[in-house]
Amino acid sequence: MGRLEDLAIHHATAARWELSEALNRIATLDDEGTLHDKDLGRIAYAYQRMSWWQQVTDLTHGREEPIDGATALLTVRQRAQDLLINARPVNNGGLFALAMAEARRGGARAFLDATEKLADALALLSDHDTRPAKGITPATAQAPAEGRRP
Repeated sequence: MGRLEDLAIHHATAARWELSEALNRIATLDDEGTLHDKDLGRIAYAYQRMSWWQQVTDLTHGREEPIDGATALLTVRQRAQDLLINARPVNNGGLFALAMAEARRGGARAFLDATEKLADALALLSDHDTRPAKGITPATAQAPAEGRRP
């Protein structure tokens, strides 16, 4: 297991812990305790944030053919970006549906923010791997074309 896979597991575990803490607020309410909107919002946001990291770990440790951490991270980032760009507005379902949609967007945004620098670094590495080294020209430029005189 590589460093990226370890990082994904660390973030997924931290997000699970955050969700657990938010849920404990409900579990520890006594008869006179009051549950506030912010408590439910915290649970929804923590759940959504955890779900993005869970997708990464599912891809790296999945039941099907696991993929490397970099590919998994970039794949889930694309899904999060797609959600933010292509999400349709909630037209019906009331305030709960609206709040859950907002929590999904917030979780996606948090995931994108947390992985932005890492994704930029991965993009630089992939660009570096595909560029020829300095002073080396591609093979098509080195060999003269057939039928042409040098």
